[in-house]
Formats: sequence, C-alpha cells, structure tokens
Amino acid sequence: MEGWHYPRTDLAEHYLSLLALGISSNFAIVAPRRKGKTLFILQDLAPQAQKIKYIPVYASLWQNINAPHEGLIMAIEEAIDALDKKATFSRLLKTKIKKATVSNELLGKMEVEFANNPSTPSSKDLTHLDKLLTTLDNKAGKKTILLLVDEIQHLSTSSHFEPLAHALRTMLDKRQGRVKSIFTGSSRHYMNLLFNESQSPFYHFVESVAFPDMDDKFIRFLKDKLANDHQIAVPVHPLNQAFLHMDKSPYWMMKLIVHIITSKATVKEALEHVLQVMEATEDFEGIARRMKPIDRIVFLALSGGANPFSRELMEKIDKETSVKGVQSNVQRAISRLLEVNLISRVHKGEYYIEKPGMRHYLENLK
Repeated sequence: MEGWHYPRTDLAEHYLSLLALGISSNFAIVAPRRKGKTLFILQDLAPQAQKIKYIPVYASLWQNINAPHEGLIMAIEEAIDALDKKATFSRLLKTKIKKATVSNELLGKMEVEFANNPSTPSSKDLTHLDKLLTTLDNKAGKKTILLLVDEIQHLSTSSHFEPLAHALRTMLDKRQGRVKSIFTGSSRHYMNLLFNESQSPFYHFVESVAFPDMDDKFIRFLKDKLANDHQIAVPVHPLNQAFLHMDKSPYWMMKLIVHIITSKATVKEALEHVLQVMEATEDFEGIARRMKPIDRIVFLALSGGANPFSRELMEKIDKETSVKGVQSNVQRAISRLLEVNLISRVHKGEYYIEKPGMRHYLENLK
C-alpha cells in the first residue's frame, strides 16, 4: 500500500554506524519470515546508505531457489548497468521494492524455502561472479559497495551451495574495506550453521545483530493513518492485541489494515479473516498433518517457553501419543522441528519459534 511504509531510519543508521566503527565489515540481521526485513533493507537501509556514499547492491538468494548464485550475478550486473547509464540507484531500488511488494501479494501458496532441485554453480559461474564484483568495484570510484544479501541462510541448506559460500567468503575477504555486506536470514538454525559451525567458510566472519520487533509506535502510526487517510477510528488496544495475536508480524498486520479499509470490518472481524488467510498461505494444515503427535506437543511446549524434557511433558507424551515419553524421543522430535525450520536453536536449551501463527493454529486444533 502506497504511503503505508513505517520508516525505521534510526535502526538503519544504527546498523550503518556499526559498519563505520570498523568492528566488522559484515553483519547479519536475523528474524523469522514476515517480520519486514526485506522492505526495511530496501526502503530504509539502502537509501540511508546511499546518503553516506555507499553503493547498495541488493540480491535475494531466493530469486532462484535452486541456483542462488544467479541472484547475486543479476544484482551485480544491474548495479554495473546503473553506473554505466549514470542512472540513480534510487530508481533501481524502487523497482526492487515494487517486485518485493508484488511477490508479497501473491497469496495462496507458501513460498518455497528449500531447493527441490539444487544445482552446484560451475567454476565458470563463480569466476564470472568474481569478475563482475571487480568491475563494479572499479566503477565505484571512491564509493564503497554495500552488498545486501537476503536469505543468506539458504547457503547452508544444501551441500550444492557450498562452493558459492566459499567463493563469496573469498570475494569479500580480498576486498575488505572496498566491499562491505549486510546479510539477512529468516532461520536462526540455518544462520547458526552458516556462521557458527567451524567447518563453514563463514565461521566467525560475520557479526549477528538483532532485528527488533515493531514497537507501539508502529501501532500508533497505523491508527493515525486509518484516522487521517480513511476517517476510520480504531482504538490502539485492539490493534495492539491483534498484532500480538499474529506474533508481531508487520506483513500480516498490514493485511488486517487492508481488510479494515476495504471491507469496513472491525478489528475482530479483520483478525478472523487474516488468520484464515494466514493458515492457507502458510499451509498450517499441511504442516500439522506432517507433524507427528509428539512433534506437536514438543512444539507447543517450546512455544510456551516450557522445558521439553520436563517430567510433566514426558507424562503428557506417554498419555497422548503412541511413543514413550523419554529424552531420546523428545530429542528426535526437536531434530525434526529444526530440520523443517519450525524452530531454531542457537544456544543449548534456547529455542526460537520460526513460524508466526503456527502455535495458535495447533492450539485451536484441540
């Protein structure tokens, strides 16, 4: 929706100040899907970076989920073309914002998160990628390239992508100071594999930074826009409660706002509608069907912050499933949940939920 972007300029400036400090030339922003990372990168961080003499280059590794190197190649080629034509990067960014917004509107099926036919980039592809970055670096003059790579965790989801991960690390290593990078990722589990496992080429190469949820100012922004632009008066409290119910997802919150405007719906009616759309789009039914009974129990326990190895949970598993409530079975359930990116574990015993709305769906199945 035009004019409804909630700017987070202070956050963008904070991330850029970290690069300026020189602690690291490479940062990673981690948050679950539907939390607004991509539009923040394109609408807040990249324009702010331009103001301080960066050349922002945005690439999504999900552009071709089976060949992520193609997304990088295309992004650098577009940046070179923009410099050659002396076009403004603002225009290029606006095109990418439009593409991101349109793709977000294609509801009805879940975006694929894992490659179904992964391909290994050829040595020719990787050499071409390196040469393109050299060309861009030469054309950049006194400006610094800021590589903005979306869904970087994709590199750790298949062994086919390991050559690209090694090549990207080498490309950044030999251009430190000339090329900086900010990565985003929507799976803490796979990001952890990429950045914190000793065998990974990115081991201890990237500093991870938090991507905070939208705060009360976002809700007040929506309330004021409804009142000023559409003469719709809605109290802050029900808007905030709906936001919490959708696990603070700005993407789904905007769907709620659209329904309020177009259908003259109450917040309660709009929330019911959006939850139904969310269930269909995210395939909650299919996910729940594929989960074993013990997986559901463990997922709900982790969602509520409970100890998955407690005596109470073991007894519940004994009582409600056909498997024994023992530590090994719980551990296997956790492994399955990690594998399909329903949860993440960065530190031992510390779990995160990666699927907004899934908890509410499972609870309502009871």
